[in-house]
Amino acid sequence: MSVRNLKEAIKEEPRFPKKIASIEVDEGTKEMYPLYPFVISGGEHTEWFYFKHINNTTKYKLNIKPEYFGKESQYTEVFPMIVNEILKKNSDAVIFCVFDMDTIEGNFTRMETHQEFEKKMRGKAVLCPSMPSIEYWFLLHFEDCCEFMNNWGKISNKLAPHIRHCFPISKGVNLKKLLKKKKYLEDSQWVRELSKDGQLELAIVRAEKNYLSSLKSGELNRHSFTCVYKIFKTWSELIEN
Repeated sequence: MSVRNLKEAIKEEPRFPKKIASIEVDEGTKEMYPLYPFVISGGEHTEWFYFKHINNTTKYKLNIKPEYFGKESQYTEVFPMIVNEILKKNSDAVIFCVFDMDTIEGNFTRMETHQEFEKKMRGKAVLCPSMPSIEYWFLLHFEDCCEFMNNWGKISNKLAPHIRHCFPISKGVNLKKLLKKKKYLEDSQWVRELSKDGQLELAIVRAEKNYLSSLKSGELNRHSFTCVYKIFKTWSELIEN
């Protein structure tokens, strides 16, 4: 398994422009600032480019680790290593792990592995799964929907009419290619379109409402959901405090 940047030195990570403490060092008093939250994402390109563009086009600033392009199903193996690497250098880091749940839907073995992964991450990172995938998070920018969609085909039928206009060159291109291929994702215009006119804030509200409602009713496994909203809510809470 190849994990890019897993061994890279984690130093001088971006921090909030707000003093929270000071420490005594040899050369005098050094001001300390809270770190931006870390986001670890799986998949090949979609999540990584999404959060990179969020960094560059919105108020939300994140430490994105790593430039990880691999199989989505490897997150249970790879993420704990990355989380531990971050915590070695930054014990107070707030870490989010973003991954899709459709890779384990109906697979008993993968579900067992996932449950072990949850135990390993307890107290270390906030898990931000999406069912079926992060594309459900994108859908919430346009409509409030918690209909159960357990595969790409179902989510794409609802998402396609909304998201195609977010890509400058999309005529005749399959939606899956638009959301998976680097040549379409590397232009930040699609994230600008997703986030404009308060759509990002709407997605945050809708995602939290739907997730908590399904959780409270005990019907999470009967609805689509995403916990990506936790990244943005936590960011706002950190900057406000």
